[in-house]
Amino acid sequence: MNETSSTPTGPSQAPGFKEVRLYLHNIQQREALGGFIKAGWSPAELAEFARQVFLAPGKTYPTAASYTYAMEKGADHQYAVETLASLRAPGAAAPEFNRPVPKEYEWDDPDNPEHTAELRAEIEIMGRLWRNREASWREEPWPTEYPPIPRTLWKRLFRIRNRYHSLENTLQFQGLRGYSEPHTEIT
Repeated sequence: MNETSSTPTGPSQAPGFKEVRLYLHNIQQREALGGFIKAGWSPAELAEFARQVFLAPGKTYPTAASYTYAMEKGADHQYAVETLASLRAPGAAAPEFNRPVPKEYEWDDPDNPEHTAELRAEIEIMGRLWRNREASWREEPWPTEYPPIPRTLWKRLFRIRNRYHSLENTLQFQGLRGYSEPHTEIT
């Protein structure tokens, strides 16, 4: 999972072509920069392409390595053409040069925004039944309050739920169905 600071540090606008030229190491890369200039790219467009090609870990703006990788692709590369077209599309606003990187979530992260409310509710049900089963196995009274599910248990339940594809199948195959109400013995 990647996390970045919420306030970007570093330069606030894209470097000009002269400064980019200083980042490049050999004549082929400098000639490729000339190709971008001849194709009509602006420094801001080149910066965005470099950022999309490679963004160094922990950075919020393209670095010298970003520009080097962008030069290896060249102005006529399919990805460069698509990037330029998207930046120049009608109604497209130029993104900020130095902006935070969105947080990437693991697929089983409880905070992943891609999880639906329905899935989260199913995990809560599973968590309640799981705790009831654990209490039964230890011959303890069932919990009356259910605090938030710890991350490790949430991930475990999510993986189990994902394996069986539905709440019904999960409850059946994990043996959780009988733990919705406390078992009372008739005397």
